[in-house]
Amino acid sequence: MLNCIICHMEIVEGKDILRKCANDHPVHDECLKEWLLHSPNCPLCNASYSQEIIDQSKNYLKEKKKDKISKEREVKIEEIAEKMVYLKLYSIFDELIESKNYDVALDKLDAINTSNLPVPQKQEILFLKGKIFYLKGKYDMAIGHLFKLVKEKYDYPEAFLYLGKSYQNLGLEDKANWAFDRVPKE
Repeated sequence: MLNCIICHMEIVEGKDILRKCANDHPVHDECLKEWLLHSPNCPLCNASYSQEIIDQSKNYLKEKKKDKISKEREVKIEEIAEKMVYLKLYSIFDELIESKNYDVALDKLDAINTSNLPVPQKQEILFLKGKIFYLKGKYDMAIGHLFKLVKEKYDYPEAFLYLGKSYQNLGLEDKANWAFDRVPKE
């Protein structure tokens, strides 16, 4: 009884196609095809499989590589689409802020389900909320959001700028200077 060195299951004579490396290590043909996607060498002894065995799997390997490329493209397209949707959303917030529709902007920000968003987008939402609260004159709320943001992402100059302005408006000059010191000088 032979067992495949890849899946460790029995190789049934007459049912399974048996392949071997130069050192006679047995594998199922299907297991070997998957293995060849990663390496042309035996997983047990590292001996190269014969060119004949590799050639017999060429079509399978080509199809798998095509599938992999297709999946990678699909992932990239999804990432681009997500970025485009986010950029459109961001431009909507810019328009709302510019037209001083702060409450509408905050309602829309609160309606966004952040649990599925990547970290940078969650941070951008924190920044927008902090900025809007600052613009509304709710400096304590601005500080809450902006401070949470800079704890997560310390290199966010705009957040430190609005944080400093918020502290300044509350008369907390030491804290304002601390925040302003973290804004790069131009």
